[in-house]
Amino acid sequence: MLYLRDLWRRHRRKVLVTVGVLGSGYLLYKLYDAHKRRLIDLERQLANERENDEFIKAQMQLHFENIQRIADTTTLPHAMPHLSCRIAEDLNLSHLMERLVKGKDQPNSLSSLEKLELWDSLKILSFTRMVVSIWAVTILSLYIRVQVNILGRYLYIDIARGLGSSYLLGFH
Repeated sequence: MLYLRDLWRRHRRKVLVTVGVLGSGYLLYKLYDAHKRRLIDLERQLANERENDEFIKAQMQLHFENIQRIADTTTLPHAMPHLSCRIAEDLNLSHLMERLVKGKDQPNSLSSLEKLELWDSLKILSFTRMVVSIWAVTILSLYIRVQVNILGRYLYIDIARGLGSSYLLGFH
């Protein structure tokens, strides 16, 4: 027993320093390991969020493409006949064509100046009709796309709310 006391007195400081160094090393190892695990968990969580974001973007792109397909295949073709009729009514060429045909069948009914004026009016109305048709189809297509996309977005939000997913709403 005397030997242990004597040994303890002589080496007490060395033992305490060694235990302190080993304890500190162990504590640092545990802190480093916990920090490393947290980083791995955060990276995993970030990867999951990235996957969710990509999935949501793909889902939104698919939804957008479906909406565009609906606008192109159903809504726009449904509105085109009405637009065509409306342009034909507003820019009617038939009265000019009838007068020209009548002048062709009865050569003395129209003078050459009247024929020239009729042809000029016909050219101007035809060109106007073509420009109005192109412009109206473009504006109608744009209007339908905007309206259908707005309705599609509302539908998407309603579906997302129904599923209760904040990821689908874009509020993450």
